[in-house]
Amino acid sequence: MAQAVGYGFGKRTRAALYHYMKGNTPADKETMAMRVGNFMETFILDEYNILTNRGGVAFPDTLIHEDEPRIICHCDGITTKTVPTRLIEIKNVGPRMKDAWKDGVPNYVHIQACGQSMLAGIKDVDVVAYFGGNDLEVFELSFTNHDHSLLYDGLKDFLSYVDKNEEPPHVQADLPMLATYFDYQDVGVEATDGIIAEATLLAKLKKESKVTANDKAAIDELEFKVKEFMGDKSVLHDNAGNPLFTWKRGKGKEVVDWEGLAMQLFQKHSFQPATIEEYKKAHTTTKTATRTFLCKIK
Repeated sequence: MAQAVGYGFGKRTRAALYHYMKGNTPADKETMAMRVGNFMETFILDEYNILTNRGGVAFPDTLIHEDEPRIICHCDGITTKTVPTRLIEIKNVGPRMKDAWKDGVPNYVHIQACGQSMLAGIKDVDVVAYFGGNDLEVFELSFTNHDHSLLYDGLKDFLSYVDKNEEPPHVQADLPMLATYFDYQDVGVEATDGIIAEATLLAKLKKESKVTANDKAAIDELEFKVKEFMGDKSVLHDNAGNPLFTWKRGKGKEVVDWEGLAMQLFQKHSFQPATIEEYKKAHTTTKTATRTFLCKIK
């Protein structure tokens, strides 16, 4: 999930994930580090229970998003002695990767935990990091519906590129991530009672398995009303801050006219790196991204 929204570990870009999903690149080979990590999970879970007495057990199921079956996860564990229940994500960090954790949970792990929270419907996640020796630390994370909404938008933005067979930008998705963690406040507008009623009806019609011609016309009219009310705002929320609809624009994609660039360089007989970069800018245009309208009402 982190890679899909541009926060992948190391150099794992959105574009690389796109090509992997399209079958253009081979799958990662299993390494000894992966096998050790899997082997250590049971041991680290036992040590977590000794440290916290939270009754952690292995999580039994693979979770699938109800609206988008390509969004899945498998949690490492879940508590049995806490109220409310907490998810458990285990990381066998080791001394070589310890520096990546010097400021706390790395971004890519935080996003992974948020995705698990979203799919499980459990807001609290304990990230259990074992650094070697006697060094085990529990990071207590908590996520909101707003965090889930932001992550879902980022994942749907990535999947839109997959569906239209277009490589996404290598950079981070132009959708802010995890409000509480990245200190982001989304630009939203609070719905009136009338708009809430229309938004609820719109959500119901959009979720119907069979939509008649009359329903389609009603959906178009209701979408127009909701979008008109939102204007240039990206989120429509109720008075409790729960997102009802989001309407966001992705990042524009830069397109280079390589043929025109090559012709200009040939005519000028200049192939110095600085000249190539200068001419490249002159032959680069930005393709405007679409604005995605998503329902958040369950």
